[in-house]
Amino acid sequence: MTRKESNVHELLVVQVMRTAELLRMKIGALLKEYELTPAQYNIMRILRGAKMAISLGEVKERMHVDTSDVSRLIDRLVKKELVARNICPENRRKLDVCISESGLGTLKELDKKISDTLDGFYADVISPEKAKEMTEMLSWIGMKKEVIIC
Repeated sequence: MTRKESNVHELLVVQVMRTAELLRMKIGALLKEYELTPAQYNIMRILRGAKMAISLGEVKERMHVDTSDVSRLIDRLVKKELVARNICPENRRKLDVCISESGLGTLKELDKKISDTLDGFYADVISPEKAKEMTEMLSWIGMKKEVIIC
């Protein structure tokens, strides 16, 4: 019995998973210097992009992952003074979070280090045009919110 020829889409998924793991390890090593996890880094980037305080629910929604520990992750960032919690003026039972000045400074440092790391990782293989095209395709796939089982 011979193994059936692999489906090109299956091979693509495997390569994306391998590449994601390699990138996770490279970026994880940089984040470790700042005692940050990838999830905390993601939260900080979301808050910087929001440009204003947003609710915990909004942070969770923008993370695009099903995690119940967003509050715990934010608590740790508050302790490190990288984000701040504020009582929502319209609903005093609701807390909003925003990036702090210290958090912005940390992200600025990380932006440079990560950019330098990633440029060396793929810049000689993927043109900016191809990277944009791939980003658009992967974003479209991500919007489907379907589970892929390999």
